[in-house]
Amino acid sequence: MRNSGVERRKHERFKAAIPVSISLINLKMEKNLEAHFRGVTTDISMEGLGLELKYPEAGMFPFETRVMGEKREFDLEIKAKVGRDIIRGVGEVRWTSIPFPSVMKMGVFLKEIIEGETENWRNFVISRSRGIQC
Repeated sequence: MRNSGVERRKHERFKAAIPVSISLINLKMEKNLEAHFRGVTTDISMEGLGLELKYPEAGMFPFETRVMGEKREFDLEIKAKVGRDIIRGVGEVRWTSIPFPSVMKMGVFLKEIIEGETENWRNFVISRSRGIQC
């Protein structure tokens, strides 16, 4: 199938390298697992972000097939350092790729941002849209 070149995203994405900490949330037990990863965003939007995780530090290979699709077992709890603030939210993995043996990339839809932090995220994305570095 060829790419039509038509952008299907609802919100524009902006380049941003934000350090993130990720935990897996078991959807059946509704609790975090003892699996924590570190990565960096590649881009952000009002409703999502692109992530890049490095191996072997991330060690996420065993979870790759279980974090996306209809039968997914996990969501991601995301903590992103935005300026002086930490923004926390829950994301759903929409796609993954492994462009190199030591790198995993993924697209994450932000299902929820923790109450009180939505405004900080919104302001940060708007600042990126204007080319302001925070």
